[in-house]
Amino acid sequence: MAMDTIQAMLPHYSNTHSYVHQSAKISTHALAWAHDTVLNFVGADPAVFTSIFTGTGTTAATNRVARGLRAARPDKDVVFVSSMEHHANDLPHRHPDFNIVHLPLSGTGAHSGATDIAALQALCSEYAGRVNYIAVSAVSNVTGVCNPIGEICELAHQHDILVLVDGAQCVTHMPTELDQWQPDFFAFSGHKAYTPCSPGVLVARKSVLQSLPEQDLGGGSVNTVGYYDYELSSAYPQREQSGTPNIVGAIALASVLQELKTFGMHNIAGEEKRLMTQLIDGLSQVPGMCIYADPRLERRGAVAFNINGIDHGLVAAVLSDYYGIAVRNECFCAHPYVSSLLKEQLWELDLTGIADSEQENYINLKRGMVRVSLALYSTVDDINYLLTSITSLIQRIEELRPHYQALANGAYQHRSFALDWHAYLPFIKVQRGTSETD
Repeated sequence: MAMDTIQAMLPHYSNTHSYVHQSAKISTHALAWAHDTVLNFVGADPAVFTSIFTGTGTTAATNRVARGLRAARPDKDVVFVSSMEHHANDLPHRHPDFNIVHLPLSGTGAHSGATDIAALQALCSEYAGRVNYIAVSAVSNVTGVCNPIGEICELAHQHDILVLVDGAQCVTHMPTELDQWQPDFFAFSGHKAYTPCSPGVLVARKSVLQSLPEQDLGGGSVNTVGYYDYELSSAYPQREQSGTPNIVGAIALASVLQELKTFGMHNIAGEEKRLMTQLIDGLSQVPGMCIYADPRLERRGAVAFNINGIDHGLVAAVLSDYYGIAVRNECFCAHPYVSSLLKEQLWELDLTGIADSEQENYINLKRGMVRVSLALYSTVDDINYLLTSITSLIQRIEELRPHYQALANGAYQHRSFALDWHAYLPFIKVQRGTSETD
C-alpha cells in the first residue's frame, strides 16, 4: 500500500500551501487529507487535537514536546518518566532544568509489570505542584507490556500534570482512542506502521500546544513577514509545520493507516492476541527459557526472552543464519529497562576462572535479550516454525557454537559466512577495500 501510494503521488509531487498549479493543488489537498486521516485513525477529535508530521519519527516529536513544556512551565521542574521507556521518550527529558523521577513498575526483576498506579498516586502527592508532565509508553517496545494510559491520564490531570504518550509500539497492534484516553500529546513513527520513508507523527491537544513557544521557524508557519517582525499562523497544523515536510511519506503513511482502519483494529488486535497466547505458551514450554515481564500480563507486538546457557547474540545469529528468522537482540534502545529486567541474572553470573581483563567482555555477551515481534502478516505457521527452530537450535547448539566468534560488543559473527550486502543493492557503487562497511 505504501509503495503504491508513493508511485501514485510522485507524478503530482509539488510543494504544498500553494494553489497556483495542478500539482500544487493535488499535493496540498492530499497532505491535508493525511493530517485528517491520522486524527481519525487514533480516535482524536479534530476540534480538540491536531496532527503534526515530524522529521525523525517519535524522537523528533518527543523532543518538540520536551523543549516546549520546559519553556512554557518553568515553575514545574519535575518530569515523571516511566521505567520502561525507549530512549526516544527518555533522553529528550534529561535536561539540567528538569529533575527526572522514574515511575516504579509493578513487581520486580525479570517479571516486573506495567507502571504501578498506586506508586504514581503517591508520587503525585509527594511532588504536588512541581510536576510538569509524565512521559510514558502505551506499550513497551521490549516486552510488549501495556500501560493503563487512561488511568494515568486521569490521575495526572487531577494534579495539573500533562501527559506525553509514546504510541510507537501500539498504533498498529490495538485500537487507539485518544478521545477516551485523553493524553495531551501522542507520538508515533511511520516506520512502525508499515510505511518506509515516512515521518513521525505528533498528535497534540491544541489548547496545550498554543501555550508552547514556537520552535522551528520558516516558510509555511507564518501569515506575514517583515524586515523587523513576523506573524505566526494561528491555524493548525500549519503553525507547527515550518519548511517543506515529507509530503509523499506523510501521504503514504495516511494511506496505510486508512487501510488498517478498513481491516479493523479490533480484528487485528484479536488475531494478534491469539498468536501472542500461542507464542507465550510455546516459549514457556522450552527448557531453560526466561520470558521477561510477568507472562500473565496483556502484551502487544513483542516478547523478549533469553535461553539459559546460550547468549542472546548467538541465538539471534543462529536463527538468522541457519533458520532464516529475523529477530532483534541486545537492548532495543531501552537500556535502563533492559538492565532492570536483567539485574538479578547479571549479579548471579559466575566469573570464576575468567581473567579480570576479560570479565567486562564476558558480561557484555550476557547484557541483552532476544526479541520476537508480531505483525499484521504473522501466522500460526510462523509461530510454530519459530518454536520448532528454537528447539532445534538448543539441540544443535554445541554443534553450531564453534562456527561463531564472540565479538567485544556482544554480537556473534559466523566464522566462514559473510554477507555480501553489495550484491543485494547493485545501485550502490562502492570501491572495495576503501570502505569500513565492505
